[in-house]
Parts: sequence; structure tokens; C-alpha cells
Amino acid sequence: MPGEGAGGVRGIVSAGAALASVLLLSIWGLRPPAPRPADAPAREFSAGRARAILERLAGDGVPHPIGSPANDVVRARVVEELSKIGYTPEIQTGFACDEYGTCATAKNVIARLDGTQAGEAVLIAAHYDSVPAGPGASDDGVGVATVLEIARALKALPQPRHSVILLVDDGEEAGLLGARVFADVHPWAKEIRAAVNVDSRGTSGPSLLFETGTANEWIVRIYAKNARHPATSSIYYTAYKQLPNDTDFTVFKGAGSQGANFAFIGNVVHYHTRLDNFENTRGSSLQHQGENALPLLVALANAELSNPPQKEAVYFDLFEHWMIWWPAEWTLRMSLGAALLLILEIAWMLRKKQLGAPALVWGLFAWLMTMALTSVAIWLLQKVVGKAGATPVNWVAHPLPLRISFMALALTGVSVLGVAFGRRAGAVGLWGGVWIWWALFSLVLSWQTQGISYVFIVPTAVAAVAALPFALVRKGSARNWGLVAAILPLTAAGIVGFEPILLLYDALGAKVLWLVGIIMCLILSPLAPFFADLRSARGVWRVSVEGVAIVATVLAAFTAIVAPAYSAKAPEAVNLGYWLDADAGKAQWLVHPASGRLQEPIRVATNFQHLGKGPFPWSGAPVFLADAPGLGLAAPTFTIQESTVTGSKRSYRALLRSERGASDASVMFPPDAALDSVRLEGEPVQPKTERIRQYFNGWEFFDCPAIPAKGIEINFALPTGKPVEVYAVDVKYGLPAEGAFLLNARPLTATQSQDGDVTIVSRRVQLLP
Repeated sequence: MPGEGAGGVRGIVSAGAALASVLLLSIWGLRPPAPRPADAPAREFSAGRARAILERLAGDGVPHPIGSPANDVVRARVVEELSKIGYTPEIQTGFACDEYGTCATAKNVIARLDGTQAGEAVLIAAHYDSVPAGPGASDDGVGVATVLEIARALKALPQPRHSVILLVDDGEEAGLLGARVFADVHPWAKEIRAAVNVDSRGTSGPSLLFETGTANEWIVRIYAKNARHPATSSIYYTAYKQLPNDTDFTVFKGAGSQGANFAFIGNVVHYHTRLDNFENTRGSSLQHQGENALPLLVALANAELSNPPQKEAVYFDLFEHWMIWWPAEWTLRMSLGAALLLILEIAWMLRKKQLGAPALVWGLFAWLMTMALTSVAIWLLQKVVGKAGATPVNWVAHPLPLRISFMALALTGVSVLGVAFGRRAGAVGLWGGVWIWWALFSLVLSWQTQGISYVFIVPTAVAAVAALPFALVRKGSARNWGLVAAILPLTAAGIVGFEPILLLYDALGAKVLWLVGIIMCLILSPLAPFFADLRSARGVWRVSVEGVAIVATVLAAFTAIVAPAYSAKAPEAVNLGYWLDADAGKAQWLVHPASGRLQEPIRVATNFQHLGKGPFPWSGAPVFLADAPGLGLAAPTFTIQESTVTGSKRSYRALLRSERGASDASVMFPPDAALDSVRLEGEPVQPKTERIRQYFNGWEFFDCPAIPAKGIEINFALPTGKPVEVYAVDVKYGLPAEGAFLLNARPLTATQSQDGDVTIVSRRVQLLP
């Protein structure tokens, strides 16, 4: 372990230099590759060529949700691009519903490159629709441009063994509808054994392999062999499985396909807003999407696709240049081996008197207290910055000070407590305590959550191997070996830990800053042995690291608090609405700010009142309301066309229609309706899960985001003898002309998102079964 006095200073400098180097390499490694020019070789993916396609597809900056005329235009452009490079695209039209009760007609663009063998195929997919609030240049225009550039490159490559299906699908934003139509209906879907999906949740950053099929080890092995700049981790895959998020890959995976899902997540503040435009797309992210998808697709198209082994892998990349992976079934054995070697070394140190038993006990206690006390401090910092207004929304305009403050606080905890416990534990005791705890965590995670376990296994194994010379040499010769034994596993911890920490905010936002701090404390905890020696250092070195860490924490937190949470480039999501209650004849303006607070220009625009939840019984988000003029808009109709009684149930056939030609129409049934056997346009809608019911406060929600002029037929059954009052609602995107004053009041630091600004008309309909 580090030596005393001046040796401690030398150790701190050496350890700091090692960690700083790893951190810089991790930041550098998260930069996607430079775009290839338009004159790159025909067999290669070129962001220059793909970006030209993207400009033709989405350069006009017009949102194009499913069913809109603008979506028809984009679809026609996709067909034209495929035709120009020698494909014969077809349009597949079909009706589908998702588990939330959202149903619509989707129109997919599909093309095929035949392989040398019939029977099995691979799929490359992206969606071309956008949300109503934004043009979707990155989500998923970049994905579509990637598919089209890959389609061109495939023509220049040798004919693959298996056919390649090109799918540019519709309605992903509405509920993965186009993917469902393809997987459920198209005859080519039965041939597909593996799928590559390209999507995004931002406008920049590296293209991450964040999800695979169930044959995880198989796809990771192929990806590792073929990726030029691998960017992935089994942590992402493990975490994503716990989230309620879905992409089209969810559908392909559910249909039995293996494969990979790619996305980039930088600048997530642009996601699903007007700022997801062509100007904000990044050629480097586009290049990385293509460099990931093309070689993997080609490898899959030439691989043995029948019955790949259903096994998991543990894996991670090294600075996007190398990839390390192993079968998950090895993990527990690896962890046991490292832990056993470490325990034997510590036992040998105890026997040789290099380490005293009391010092080891203090070292174990020191690590535990460091993690516990620093976690409390991090939790308090999260509360302070939140109460001070630094995090009114989950992603703010200037997140760097926030991230630095939590990381610096982690360093503060490790340094202060390392010095405090160093007097009793000493450097060797602190070292033993740190790595025994790491070994225990590696065993637990190897047993329970193998995808995360490598963060503990790799540094613990390095610690065990690096400590061998220190444990075996004579006590008087151990100083330099001790420095190596302390620095090498610390460096390994940074290598495996810094990249997930750097991506965590982009992935989950300010709500997990506490987790950023705790993980950073964990990664930095092997620094503790170096601080033990500072108790005898002189002058400025005695308090230098602790002082710098404390000052950095305070300054960064203060900067985060005083920095504006929004900017024109990172605005708050603020949706405006006009709602007409057709039954009461009353209209209101609605404002939905993501922060739950009105920005000043909107607040003074009219006399708003705040509601803790939305105006409808199924809505829970806070909203501001103000009286609005009644505009006499036609209400939607929900007309019972036929009903029959069978036993204790009455079955209905009804027509939901927007009389004013709105884009979207819905019908909502109350929680106690005991609704059964729902079908929209003949398509059965599966019963809602408890999670979905809670999302809508128990209400049953059925929505058609691209309702035809004739309306949509809905079949359902209710118990007889109990009246039920349902809501019929239709929605047009945009405000009426009378809302221009609100549009003008919305500052540049606010923008519409997701469904955006809407005009809503609702009416209640009594059913008397």
C-alpha cells in the first residue's frame, strides 16, 4: 500500500493522475466516430451520403405524426429513395392496437434483398413517423436515413446467405403500431430470425447497443467481432429490462426474433420537441449508427440463424475501441476465484504482520461508514439543489455543474473519511477493508444480477493479482509494490465505472443524480488507502485534496443553483391547450408546464388557476386553467348502432367519430364500468394491466390517433342493469386562432413537446345497459 508521509503525497499524485487519465479517456471514448464523406467507398457506410438523404426526408422541419398528410409526404420520399437505389418497395397497410388501447391504421414501407438461401431472413428497421410536436429528424429520421444508406451499401456488397428485409415502419410513436402490423400480418415476418433496430432518444452522442434478444451471448459475440467502435454494456441491457420503455424492437423480440437495438441519447432536451430538427442532428452520431448496424446486419445475414443458444453474456466496451465479454455462467466462478485469492492474500498479510487484525476491522468499518455517510450527504445535496430550484425539470439547460457537484461530494466523502479512519486502520487496513467489501458485492451481484457484476469483479480481480507481490515480498521491500497494488485496481474501477456514470444523467436525468454520486463514491473508495498517509503530511498537502473537493462541491452546487434551468437551446416543455366542454358549454385555456410552474410571460398572459391534477378524471399531471371563449366547435359523437343481451352482459357496437375532422379521437370508460371484450375495427384490445390502469387513474382509455373521417367502430360489453357514463374526446393539433396570445407569450425558453399544443372537445355519453 502507499508509504507514509511524502510517500502518501506521491501516492495521491500518482493515483490522481491515473484516475484523471481514465476519466479523460472515458470522455474521449464516448465521442462517436467522425462522419465518413459522401465519396467514401460504396461498400462502407457514409454519414455524408446518409445526411443528404436525411435532409431530403426531414429538412423541411415539419412534424409528421401517423395519419397526417405530412406523414404521407415522408413515406413517399422513402419509397422514392429505395426505388432510386434499385429496390421495389411495397406499402403494407394494416390496423393495430397497443396494450394501452391506442389503435390506428399504419402504412409501412417494405423492401427485400434476396439471399442465396431461401427460408430465413434478417431485418433492419426504423420508423418514419414523428410525434406531433416535432419533426423527428433524429427520432427517427436518422434511423430511416441509416436504413436507406445501408440498403445502398448492401447492393455493393456480395449477395448475403440470408435475405435482408428492409422495414421503414409507421406509428411507432403512437404505440409501435407499424411494427405490430408487420410482425402480425406480413408473410415475410415469418422468415425473420434476427432484427437490427435503429432509433434515438436525443440528437447526439454515441450509438449504444442497449438491448438484445434472448440469445444475448450469441449477438454480443457477433457484435464484438464486427463493431469498429463498440459502445455497449450489459449494465444498459440489465437496466433497460427494468424500465417501462419500448421501441419497435420490443415487437420483433416478442415475435421470437433475436438481434440488437441501437440508439443515441445525447441532448435529450431536444427529444420529442421542435428542436429535434435537421440542424440539430449530428453526422457523427449518424455515422456511428451506420457503423454499428451495417456490419452487424451483414454478419447476421451470413450467420447460422437456426436456434442460437439462449444464453446471457457479461460485457462492456473499453473506450469504444475494444470490447470485453464472457458467458454469464462464468461470472460466479470468476467472482469466487478473485475473492478466494484476495482472502488468502489478506490472511497471509495478517500472518506476516503486514496487516494487523484491528487495522483490518477498522478498514472494514471505514468503508461502510464512508459509503453510508457520503450517501446521506449526497441525499441531502439532492434535496438542497432541488429546493433551491436547480432541478425544476429532469433535464436542465446546464447540467455540468450539477454533475460535478455530486461527483466532487463523493470525492469529499472518500478523502475526509479516509483521513479520519487512516489513523486507526492505516493504509493496508483501509486497502483490505475496501477490497473485502468489493469482493462481497461481486459475489452477491454475480449470483443475483450478473449484467452489473463486472463493475465489481474486474477491479476485485485486479486487486487480488496486483497485491500478490506486496503479500509475498519482505515487509521492508513492500512500499513500491504496495503503491502498485493500490493504484492498479483503482484504475480498473475507473475504467469499468466512469462510462456508466457519464451516461447516467443522459439516460435518466436529474432524478438520479444521487445515484451518480453514490456510484462515484463507490468507484473512488479504493482511494481511501492513499488518504491514510496524509495524516502525517505537512503544509498544504495535509488538507489539499479534502479542501479542493469541498470547495469544488460548494462552487459547483452554487453554480448549478444560480444557472438558468432553461435556455433557447434547452427549453422547458410547456404544452398549451384549448378545451371545450360541450356539455357545459364552457371553454378553458390549459397550460401544462413540465416543471409544474408557469414561466412569467405565460403567467401574466391571463388569469390562470392551478390544479393539482388535470381537468379530466383520468389525468394526474398538474395543469393551469383560465377561462376561454366558447368557439362552438362540433363535439365528437359516440353512437350506439346495435346492442344485444347475452346472460348478464350487454354487447354493443358503437361508432366513435370526430364531427369536426380532428386528428385524434378517444373514448374513456370509468373505473367501475367492468368493461369486457373490447374490439376496435375488429381488432381485439387486450385487457389493461394494473400498471396501465393506475397510469389513467383506473379509467379504460381507447384512442385512435389517426381517426378516419367515417369514424371508428368499437365493440364492447358491459354488465346489464348498471348505467355507465363515458367520455368521448377529440383532439386537433394546434391552438385555435384565439390562442395566438398564448403562443406569443410562450418564451424562447419554453417549447411544446410530445403531442404539443392541442384543441380538445369533450362530451359525456350515458349508456343504459
